[in-house]
Amino acid sequence: MNATEQYIYLTACAAAGKTAELETADFEKLWQMSRSHNMTALTAKGLLPTEAFKNADSKEQKRWKNALDNSVKKTMLFDAERKKLLKFFDDNGIWYMPLKGALLNGFYKSYGTREFADNDILADPERTDDAKEYLLSRGYEFRSDEFSADEYSKQPFFNFEIHRALIDESVEFEKAFAYYKDVKKRLVKDSGNKYGYHFTDDDYYIFFIFHAFKHYDSRGTGFRTVADEYVILSSDKLKLDFGYISKELEKLGIAEFEERLRELAVSLFSEPELTEKNLRDLSAETREMLEFILSCNTFGQMENLFKKDLESISNGKKPSKAKYWLRRVFPPRSRFKYSNPFVYKHKIVYPFFLSYRMIANPIRHRRYLKKEIKAVKNISK
Repeated sequence: MNATEQYIYLTACAAAGKTAELETADFEKLWQMSRSHNMTALTAKGLLPTEAFKNADSKEQKRWKNALDNSVKKTMLFDAERKKLLKFFDDNGIWYMPLKGALLNGFYKSYGTREFADNDILADPERTDDAKEYLLSRGYEFRSDEFSADEYSKQPFFNFEIHRALIDESVEFEKAFAYYKDVKKRLVKDSGNKYGYHFTDDDYYIFFIFHAFKHYDSRGTGFRTVADEYVILSSDKLKLDFGYISKELEKLGIAEFEERLRELAVSLFSEPELTEKNLRDLSAETREMLEFILSCNTFGQMENLFKKDLESISNGKKPSKAKYWLRRVFPPRSRFKYSNPFVYKHKIVYPFFLSYRMIANPIRHRRYLKKEIKAVKNISK
């Protein structure tokens, strides 16, 4: 096996709860790929029982053990921190629903092997100021409110996104925005708390697929998404009705994407001992999806997003940097419908708000802006 095949094999074994057999390994390439896709803990889980790992030097063994141990520790601390936040919501009559990574961890065979950067929580959009006051009182730093979520961070690694809506209003995802506009109507009340809600199993899966597609279609998504798809499909905690799911995915226009992702996950993860054969047997379309996913990191490559925006603005013509930056500096007021409703409702405030953004954003988001400038320059050559 080459390094890519080893990486797929080890993560598949770990996700499926099977013991990997590997006599030699390209540790450095495995490490780089795993870090890029935020999967060092899952790869480590697959790697540790192998002869390759047992024969590695102590330094190599230490970094993989540390990756797994640190991920478990981080998950435990994050879980405890999230419980405190949800208790605050319960105690103060704020309805809520945890999203994405916070729940996905529970589908993996081994606790803490599903890494994540932040915890996303959908909360009553009328009470996000209360959440802000609470998090600031506990030492969190308010990072951003530019889209439909408020972002908070605190050392050593805590990051929370408090969502006012599941999706931003946009032309690209108009169907999804309409589908999830009144999302609370789709939710089911939890039995073990006062104000917590959850999706039905089917609606949970549909939102997972939409979220994966949103990343895939904009800037790309990493291999962790394939592992997530497999553990959801193979979990005995969910009962999925694919008749209903298929109809709903058709409404969202992403049924074909789900079929391709499901084929990829089942092909690579169901029988990891046949990894080399499974890779050879992939259809051309599914192989193309895999190659694109492997070329991205966990959340995709920003260049893909910038390229798509440039192509959208250019309408098939030569990409225009001037038009791109004009739209970035002067975005439509509709963009702030949820992130800043005051600006959205009061036209007279909009020019002053844009002036503030032009001064503040280069300071607050200078690293992102630096990458964006470089990527747009390279793409538009």
